[in-house]
Amino acid sequence: MRFAVKLVVAFAVFGLLLGGVFAVQLAFLSQDADLTVGNYCLDERFDASSFLYGPQGWVPYASELPVVPADVAGSGSDFYLMFVDLNATSNLTSTFPCVQVDYEFTGLRGTAAFHVYGYIGENGGISWTNRVEGDGASGFYVTESASGENSMLLSSQVLSDVNHVNVRVSNAAGAVFDDFGDDTYLMRFEKAGGGLNSLHFTTDPKNPSGEVTVTDALSGTFYVDFTGSRVQETFVLLVAVNGVIGEDFGLRLRSSAS
Repeated sequence: MRFAVKLVVAFAVFGLLLGGVFAVQLAFLSQDADLTVGNYCLDERFDASSFLYGPQGWVPYASELPVVPADVAGSGSDFYLMFVDLNATSNLTSTFPCVQVDYEFTGLRGTAAFHVYGYIGENGGISWTNRVEGDGASGFYVTESASGENSMLLSSQVLSDVNHVNVRVSNAAGAVFDDFGDDTYLMRFEKAGGGLNSLHFTTDPKNPSGEVTVTDALSGTFYVDFTGSRVQETFVLLVAVNGVIGEDFGLRLRSSAS
């Protein structure tokens, strides 16, 4: 009788231990799944209504900075602009600190240009961007055959000024650093030629100085980084598109510290 009782107790204890093991394993797997799904600093889709500015052929800087280099074929000049807060800074523990950006276009009929601006709170505004042309230039341009006349997006407007201008981001969550309470960042460059040497686009994180990339790939990956001495607290991505921007236009952007 005593042996039978001991046997029942032993099986009960074994059952509890086995259940505990499964519970711990399930919790671990669930945590791992959450980390995998939530690994992006930004994962958002944008459409034609996300273009808040344009049409224009320049982007904010101390003077008008061209949207595309002169040698990007078929680029045109009437671009619509959106600003997207990547909600990410470089992983400074990495050998090559940068932010990875995955993009995916649908319904692109023209040229899409990417540029980047860097934010440091104590600076009182954004004063860094990538160089578009000349020595040290970098950028990322996606070209697709244009069809028909350029679109007119009535909900957009040309930026009110070239410099010392507040630009609103198109993120659903607004600006990460909402200094002015209106989801804008202040673009304030002190002089022409300044602020162009520390932010870069690259397709290879081992090449932090970057390069100009022109591609017809409607989806892919690029990296933005800084090589200066001041850590950028967030990057604001500028997306400029010309050509036909229809109801089927879409852009998915995902960012992650790399």
